[in-house]
Amino acid sequence: MMNNPEIAKAIWKRQYDTDFALLDTPQEQIEFLKDLLLKNKENVIEAEKLPQFVPSDGQLTNQINDEFAPHKPTKKEWMKRWDEVNKELVLPVIMNQNHLSILEAEQELLISKLGNARKRLEVLPTYETHDVQKIPSISSEEKISSIIVESKHDDLDILLRNIAEKEPYLSGGKVWILLKKELSRNTRKYDKAGILLQTSSDDSDAIRWNSGRGKSNESRLTKDYLERDKWPAAKKWAKENPNKPS
Repeated sequence: MMNNPEIAKAIWKRQYDTDFALLDTPQEQIEFLKDLLLKNKENVIEAEKLPQFVPSDGQLTNQINDEFAPHKPTKKEWMKRWDEVNKELVLPVIMNQNHLSILEAEQELLISKLGNARKRLEVLPTYETHDVQKIPSISSEEKISSIIVESKHDDLDILLRNIAEKEPYLSGGKVWILLKKELSRNTRKYDKAGILLQTSSDDSDAIRWNSGRGKSNESRLTKDYLERDKWPAAKKWAKENPNKPS
C-alpha cells in the first residue's frame, strides 16, 4: 500500500508531469508550480473545514444507547445500528483525514519542486534567462566580434507595452480578459503579430503564446504571472517612455 508521499508523486506523474516537461525555461516552471501551489493551498483550506476528529467508541455507544432508550434493543438491532453509525460518523472523518494528508503531501512535493526550479534559475547565466540576440561589438584590438547580450524585451512584452500605452489604467485582471478576447477575434485589435495561440489545455488561467523558445516555439503565460510581473512592468515602461516605440 502506498504512503502519502508516494500517492502525491503518482498524482504528479499522472496529472502534471507531461505538461511540466514541455515548459522551456525555469521561470515558466516556477510559474507553473506556483499556480499549482496556490490551488492546492485552497484545497487544503477547504479540507481543513471538514470534520477531522473521529468520535470515540464510548461516544458512539452512548449515542446508540440514547437512541434506543427507553426501548431495549436486541443484540442484532444494536450491532446493526453500530455499523450504521460508524458509516455515518466515522468513515467520512477517516476519508477526510486521508484526503487532507494527501493534499499536504502534494504541498510538500510542489514546494520541493519549486525550490529546485528556483535553484536552476539562479545558476543560469543572465543571457540564458531571456531571449538573446547577437550584435557587433568593437574589441580592444578594434576588430568586430559578435557577443551575446540580454535582449530587453520579447514579443509578449511588446504586446503588453502597446496595450499599456493605449489602456494605462487597466488592472491586470482586465488585461487578462482582454487577452482572452483577442484569442476569439478573427481580426485582432492589439495582437497584430498573432503571438497569442490558445488557452492552455491543462489550465483555463493560462495562455500559450508563440515565444520562439524551445522545441515547440511556445511558452506559457499564467494569469497570476501577468498580474504580478508582466503587466506592472509594461505599465512602468509605458509611463517612463511616453511616445517611444516599444
